[in-house]
Amino acid sequence: MDLKKNIFDNIKECEIKIGYREEDMNLYYPKESLQELLLTAEENLSQAIAAFCESAGQELGGLTIKETEEKGRYCVHVPSEGVRYVHENVNDSPFLKAFLEEIFNPGNTVDDIVNIFKRFSQDVAVEKIHEHEWGISFRNPEIDPYVYYLEQDEFGLQYHRFTKKAYDALKDSQGTE
Repeated sequence: MDLKKNIFDNIKECEIKIGYREEDMNLYYPKESLQELLLTAEENLSQAIAAFCESAGQELGGLTIKETEEKGRYCVHVPSEGVRYVHENVNDSPFLKAFLEEIFNPGNTVDDIVNIFKRFSQDVAVEKIHEHEWGISFRNPEIDPYVYYLEQDEFGLQYHRFTKKAYDALKDSQGTE
């Protein structure tokens, strides 16, 4: 996966959740995620960012990527014309639509979410991380390349979507049961 695909996927995720809005969008990435998605080392990050912004400009307009006041965190600013480009040229993911429809159902369970995955493939990885936390992904990244990190609390299920590498780093930092 690369940064452009990840940006497209994040814009589509937002669009599926709340509908299309032709407005600027800010996405935030830790430095390590940018390095992963740009396939670059820390010492080359500035050059990789500049090259990416130039190459992605055709589709995403005047895209900018700047480090925030919180060091090590970057804001990817996608102008409205870039959001419109994604809306008009990138298809919704049938899996993501089904997942988002289910995750927001009151009273759903992890099994309900796993069943959504299994509608698209029987080859699903389900990993219990802690008592109320799971990582779920397709073994075939062509279906969907992300790991969905689920947490269950008194309000129901919440999710975060990670690249496999970012998910593994999160697990390593938390330790698993």
